[in-house]
Amino acid sequence: MSILIKNVILNGKRRDILIEGNKIEKIGKSLNLRADEKIDGKEQKAVLPGLINCHGHSAMTLFRGYADDLPLKEWLEKKIWPLEAKLNREDVYWGTKLACLEMIKTGTTCFNDMYWSEEASVEAAEEMGIRAKIGLVVLDFLPMGKRENIEKYWNIFKRKKFKTVTFSIAPHSIYTVSKESLVWAKNFAKKNNLLLHIHLSETEKEVKDCQKKYRLRPVEYLNKIGFLNQDCILAHSIWLSEKEIKILTQRRCNVVYNPCSNMKLASGIFPYKKIRKAGINICLGTDGPASNNNLDLFEEMKFGALLQKVKEKDPTVASASEIFEIATKNGAKALRINAGEIRVGKLADLILIDLNQVCLIPGHNLISDIVYSCSGTCVSDVIVNGKVLMRDRKVKGEGKIKREIAIRAKGYA
Repeated sequence: MSILIKNVILNGKRRDILIEGNKIEKIGKSLNLRADEKIDGKEQKAVLPGLINCHGHSAMTLFRGYADDLPLKEWLEKKIWPLEAKLNREDVYWGTKLACLEMIKTGTTCFNDMYWSEEASVEAAEEMGIRAKIGLVVLDFLPMGKRENIEKYWNIFKRKKFKTVTFSIAPHSIYTVSKESLVWAKNFAKKNNLLLHIHLSETEKEVKDCQKKYRLRPVEYLNKIGFLNQDCILAHSIWLSEKEIKILTQRRCNVVYNPCSNMKLASGIFPYKKIRKAGINICLGTDGPASNNNLDLFEEMKFGALLQKVKEKDPTVASASEIFEIATKNGAKALRINAGEIRVGKLADLILIDLNQVCLIPGHNLISDIVYSCSGTCVSDVIVNGKVLMRDRKVKGEGKIKREIAIRAKGYA
């Protein structure tokens, strides 16, 4: 399969792009080459690397708008967990399909997920064609989160050849997973060359509880048990001390900034300036659609930049170019995928932007407009792994997904 994209704007210049298989084969002027499919941007569309959502709980689209404006503990324990207990495999499948649809429609080409019924999430992501890193969730107090269950599913998944889905081991957190299970997860991930995806230091209470139980802060605790390394993706990472930041730098960990969810749940403000100065790889995430409440990384970029500026009282902090990089290149680095840039040899995970959108006019600086002006609705076309998933804002099967979700949601809210 080959795709020839004609007359698109790349770095301010008109270019053609040839995709062969799942990679970018050529970039140049006036490429008159045969291809199975052609897209003509007519110099009215810009091309950008697809956005990468490094932390989320996709199937929670089912809970969007449910139990908003509550304290985190009450929201989680009295509202979300009881509702989640009612979900079945088909619910997770359709909830994940809706999330994939929303991400495709808003320019996300890859997401890093942590949720139950992983086989349903895998099926949904593969059918939608989006790239996904599906976490096998470790949790002590539920049977589905036990080691035996993880090993069972991994033995099934590793024998299959998925086009766009790969896996991680996802211990939920230090307060829901025992020391023994955390050490097991780390060793299992290392043995099978998998990433580790965990919530960390999301709230001040989590830190205080950890200090009370172990006389250590969360990062210190994970470091002591040998959990931390370059394969770790640490979601939230808000309440960090200087010592902890130094440890994360030494261990070459990746952290995920989730500004909208952190603000909505009043969890705190991510220490962007300190972490960036320490040289730690920062990625961007939405968290789940129940605590955000959408999966639009364009919105996340804007809030992420503005929140840091007001926190530091410095308009130069978290520039548009920096924020765009954490939503693309940095995410690819953390997830170990050959993407995040428009270059020959990179995976063909890219998006086309409609330059006729009002938010992009007059067009002084495309990246500034992307971060500060636009929502994901400015995305006209999406290609993942060399396959067109959205063409002129149309996604195959969109109507059926919406109808199915409308029916299922009535049974839970």
